[in-house]
Amino acid sequence: MPVHDKVKYYALNKAAHTAVNIEEQTLSWQQLFQRALSIFAALVQDPDTEQTIAVALGNDLEFVPAWLAATANKNVCAVIDPQLPTEQLRDVLNRLSPRLILVKRAQTAIISLAKSLNIDSLPIEDVENLADAHLGFYEDAFVQDVNATTPFLINFTSGTTSTPKAFMRSRHSWRESFRNGQQIFDLATASSTLFPGPLFHGIGLYCLNESLDAGTSFYCMQKWQASKALEIILTHQVQRLVLVPTMLTAFARLESVDAPHFSSITHLLSAGAKLEMNHYRTARRLFPHARIQEYYGASELGFIAVSTLDDENVERQLPTVGLPFPEVSWSIRDEHGHPLAQNKPGFIYLTSAQVCSGYLWGDDGNAFKTESWGSTVRDIGYINPQGQLHVIGRSGDMVISGGNNIYLSEIESVLKSYPEVIEAVVLAVDDEYLGKKAIAFFESNILETDQLPALCRSQLAKYKIPAQFCKLDHWPLTPSGKIKRSVLEKMYINHEIK
Repeated sequence: MPVHDKVKYYALNKAAHTAVNIEEQTLSWQQLFQRALSIFAALVQDPDTEQTIAVALGNDLEFVPAWLAATANKNVCAVIDPQLPTEQLRDVLNRLSPRLILVKRAQTAIISLAKSLNIDSLPIEDVENLADAHLGFYEDAFVQDVNATTPFLINFTSGTTSTPKAFMRSRHSWRESFRNGQQIFDLATASSTLFPGPLFHGIGLYCLNESLDAGTSFYCMQKWQASKALEIILTHQVQRLVLVPTMLTAFARLESVDAPHFSSITHLLSAGAKLEMNHYRTARRLFPHARIQEYYGASELGFIAVSTLDDENVERQLPTVGLPFPEVSWSIRDEHGHPLAQNKPGFIYLTSAQVCSGYLWGDDGNAFKTESWGSTVRDIGYINPQGQLHVIGRSGDMVISGGNNIYLSEIESVLKSYPEVIEAVVLAVDDEYLGKKAIAFFESNILETDQLPALCRSQLAKYKIPAQFCKLDHWPLTPSGKIKRSVLEKMYINHEIK
């Protein structure tokens, strides 16, 4: 893992400062380093042999030192969502066949499952802290090869009903990304960061390690709760907040929030989905002094673009995802790989050190593809004359309705531009006459379903206006706070939503 040398440095130079705080359980930099070394010592067999260690600890304080131990030297860590359905977890572990899985004693179901697959489990509580005199023996191996091109992480795409696909990351790719991110995200001026989502999610895992690399205090929660997140910000005067846009939607629902209470936030970074105007309004109201940024990326590709927003130009800036991340180059190409001109939509390809080498399993060649001119996850977009990237959506986001091409994300953006709309999602369902029809789901304390068509007519062509609008006050969410679109669609088809 590319931050071990940094953790050692901070343990020596800011030993008593807080490194990690999860639900008011803390580790100082010295405690984190010593605990990680102790776990590493328990895992070591042959320092020169690569071994895969699975970690299924969720958002537990012990996750952080366990993660460091499981990625030290030549170790490769598979970060497992402990809440995966049993059969998905069985399939993942069977495919990975790790030497060991780190768990808590209370995770008896995972322990039993691992045993049935002949995988050893190690309850993290059983790992004793080594005495200081014995730690030095492991220090050199712990910080070795932090910038090597060797793999250190196995992470997963989001799984719904099928087994999540796994891909690897190299130490060097993250090391380079941290170096560029220090400047882009202005990390030197923020002494603390809160990520209120799950650490097994790519955004959370990266944010944790970005903080470890920068030497800032990292705050997290065992389970996402909007009011609790704001309480942490207020109590600890957190300066940097990293989240997904739906978390801003959850903040907007809290009627008691008072913007001046959150003036400590100077940096806000949104990722995981497009930041829309309704999200921006909430962010600006709650965090009046924050520099608001969003980045566009993909699990398989890493960072792609970044945008820094400002009040005067936000209406012009929000339709784009900004300029290329440092050391990233991109092109827009048609289905045959031919480059397209400015403002011409096509598949987004990029070249970057952050691109993974491919999936470990489940690769059908459609979700992720690498060609001589770059790699793509088949997102569709175009580059404007200012060199900024507009993302229209994933190729599957386009539907044909009545012979017309419709991008569902375009309709969502229009709905989210109205101040009265808290959240909106647009899905396509089968229709005997049109082939597909758009269904809009929205949340609002003011608007009703019969008011939306007239509003949309001012910004959308008639054929793009959804066939039906459904008002919701509760959304099915993933652990990372994203809306479960597949569940929403199933609820609609089953007439649970009208």
